Amino acid sequence: MRSIVKMAAAAALVAGFAGPLTAFAADISPTILIETGPSDNPAYRRMVFVKYLSGNNVTSNYKAYNRREFINVPDKSVSERVTACARGGATSLSEIKAYERDEAKRKRKGQAPEPRSFCIKNVNNWNAKNKDKYLDPIFASMPYLAQ
Repeated sequence: MRSIVKMAAAAALVAGFAGPLTAFAADISPTILIETGPSDNPAYRRMVFVKYLSGNNVTSNYKAYNRREFINVPDKSVSERVTACARGGATSLSEIKAYERDEAKRKRKGQAPEPRSFCIKNVNNWNAKNKDKYLDPIFASMPYLAQ
């Protein structure tokens, strides 16, 4: 009886570890090219394009004027930027945070936003922890809802 209880406890322990390990292994960011710059809508200061990549192809392209509403739009990407993101290095978190500081200064001074591109890929713990760390600085100066 005692060995059955030990075996059951060991099985529960192993099952408990197997789930999180599998989830952890799969929790890697997709390859995302994010482009931001002055808005094409006068009600908003800037806008963001979020492009999901598969190799050198844009699989989904969204435009956003705020943090909550993303509009699926046809892709008009500059192929060199897509290729650079797909084949090149990723943008570091420190570069993204530096952009947040620069953008905040430009906004305070009443200056137009500068066009910028960010390549996010292979970030571990994406959904569990890092998604907000990487995306919040890019969207920081944008309104939460439609104006």
